[in-house]
Amino acid sequence: MHPKVVADAIERMRVLGGSVVRDSATDLLTVNSECSASLVISRCRQTDAGTLRWLIRFDQGLNPDITVAIRMDATNREALDYYLLPRAALTAEKLTLAESNGVSLDTYRFDTLDFFVGMAQRTTLMEAA
Repeated sequence: MHPKVVADAIERMRVLGGSVVRDSATDLLTVNSECSASLVISRCRQTDAGTLRWLIRFDQGLNPDITVAIRMDATNREALDYYLLPRAALTAEKLTLAESNGVSLDTYRFDTLDFFVGMAQRTTLMEAA
């Protein structure tokens, strides 16, 4: 699933006029020569109590500006949602998510990758004014 998600995001960004360079060794994306992003899959795990948890491990060596965590559904077959986590918000090497995580984390939660893809869209200065 991971290669398909990455390829789809890159293609969608390019359609919007953005440029994306993918490092073939690390899968780190550089968007518009301005920011870097890492996409990681977080598989769903059920605790002994029956609650769902997702563990996200951050690659400290890559040091991306944004980590896109793809939370899988309970069957681990489809994406449930996406967390766009900026480097400034990360204070640990890993993060465990629950079904609901409070405003401090769920602020970064999105149902689709549309917001992330839209970050690559270019606009001329005249259009913005």
